[in-house]
Amino acid sequence: MNNPIDNLVQILRKQKKKIISSNDLKNFIYASFWENTSINKVYKITFQLRNRWFLYLLRKDLFYITNPEKVLIAEEIEEQWYRKLLKDHCNTISKQWYIWWLTALEILLYWKGVTIPEMIMVVNKEKQNIETVIFEKKILFKKFESKWKNLLSKLIKLTNEVSMLNCKNILVANLELSILESLYNFDTSNGWYIEACIKKAIKKNGKTLNLQNIEAIIKLWKHNTSLNRLYFLTKTPYPSLSEEIRKLIKKYGFFLW
Repeated sequence: MNNPIDNLVQILRKQKKKIISSNDLKNFIYASFWENTSINKVYKITFQLRNRWFLYLLRKDLFYITNPEKVLIAEEIEEQWYRKLLKDHCNTISKQWYIWWLTALEILLYWKGVTIPEMIMVVNKEKQNIETVIFEKKILFKKFESKWKNLLSKLIKLTNEVSMLNCKNILVANLELSILESLYNFDTSNGWYIEACIKKAIKKNGKTLNLQNIEAIIKLWKHNTSLNRLYFLTKTPYPSLSEEIRKLIKKYGFFLW
């Protein structure tokens, strides 16, 4: 009679180079042993498989099935799976979500050259929390609210659909929204970099922006402070654009300085 552990290893080998959830792993263990296996026994078997390098922990509820005969490089796993895991995890949290803030601007600017951030910001409908994507890489889920109403249904119209490596149809804030969101979380530690990215984005976009998109955002009572910052930021290099922004602030917002 085959050893149950050996049976389980054979099942895992057929799933090689795939991601498996802790629940699926538990079902495989039940199939190899018996359904009433205690949870402590499941933990012990899981630990044994990890100790023998058949499983590699990605986060508390997720494993990477590996081959113990091959050298495992965590960075390669992260690069291959991060984007898909990000999308899958966000989809389990909310049907509507998008990547916002500086990461969205970097994606629009540099596309394939964007490195995996330690923390990625995701606007969603359901929760405000920090969770793990893979290893030490985190997601900060944020809900945008104005006058106690969720704004996601309106902000989602101001996004672009992009594909990154093995992951398609990821929504990111469009150029105008990502610029204003980046200027919203603006401090001395990253301010110079945000300004450089914004100037590069405007230059790349023909020294202008879609003013209709900016108008749609400020009419939602969002990012008045950011628009004031953008007004002063564009005053010297892009005076025509700065003047149009000044008109929008005067019409829909207020001047801070």
